[in-house]
Amino acid sequence: MSTLINASIKASELKKIDKNKIIKGEKDSYIPITISVNDESRFGKNVSITIAQDQDERASKAEKHYLGNGSVIWTDGKVVKGVKEDDNSGGSSQSNSNSNDSNDLNDLPF
Repeated sequence: MSTLINASIKASELKKIDKNKIIKGEKDSYIPITISVNDESRFGKNVSITIAQDQDERASKAEKHYLGNGSVIWTDGKVVKGVKEDDNSGGSSQSNSNSNDSNDLNDLPF
């Protein structure tokens, strides 16, 4: 269950990002993005990268801010939805085998 994607973001587009979209963290700032994989490709590109939209923007059909594009370069044909683990569940067996790594991941913003 994996897919590899090669993509690029236009540096000129980064300068155009609405400052309200930047999330200030404790140690750094973050830009939420959405990466879409399409079944059809155009010019060999079937991946698009946009600034993530909130629920109101999606409901009002606000224009997307495109940052770049790419293409799927390998897949086993199975892409699964990411599921957030419950903090009290103890994590997966892989996480339990290396407790130091799982503690380092607890402070990630996603």
